[in-house]
Amino acid sequence: MNDQLRKGLRVGLYLVLGVVALPVLLILGLIIWYTVDRATGEDFPTVRPADRARQATDRSQEMYDAAGIDRPLPAVRSGENTAADNRITGDLCYPRGIEGIADTPEPGSYRLYHKWRLDAVDKAAGTAALGKLHAHLEATGWTITDYGPSDDDWELRAHKGDIDDRVSFTWRSHWQRLDGFIGMPCAYDPAGAKGEAAVEDLEPPALH
Repeated sequence: MNDQLRKGLRVGLYLVLGVVALPVLLILGLIIWYTVDRATGEDFPTVRPADRARQATDRSQEMYDAAGIDRPLPAVRSGENTAADNRITGDLCYPRGIEGIADTPEPGSYRLYHKWRLDAVDKAAGTAALGKLHAHLEATGWTITDYGPSDDDWELRAHKGDIDDRVSFTWRSHWQRLDGFIGMPCAYDPAGAKGEAAVEDLEPPALH
């Protein structure tokens, strides 16, 4: 076997080894990245659910005032689509980044929502309230992501800073109602509860 042929075979062998080794190295790198990412935890703040609920309901009251609503709305849980509602709910939080592909909730964390609904709101009143809210959100540094008609309804959505720090308001034509939603970013519960379990005993104050 001459030197030229030997050199060609050696180059071919190196190419084959490179083709085989590259995917293995990539997979190994992803495994190491995932392991390190998972071990470091998330940068969620630690916030008592009661304190997070107070932040959310204070924001709801701010929006209630900005919308020019003067109707009291007590804490109430209604299963009727046309009835008033005012409640706190929660959800699970998931890791960000590559570890999120495992779809495993972050231990001891929760996401809190304040949801409220006004019944018997006609289109004129509903769109007027949304217009006032739109002006207020723009004036106070929120990023508006949606505003205007959506089929027969009217919607307003915005976020501030963290994409999970968000609000949305919808006037629903079919039900003649105005919905409000305050979404707070993920946090760790000092007591270690997660998701809905962290907020299940919380009740909002009346909006007025």
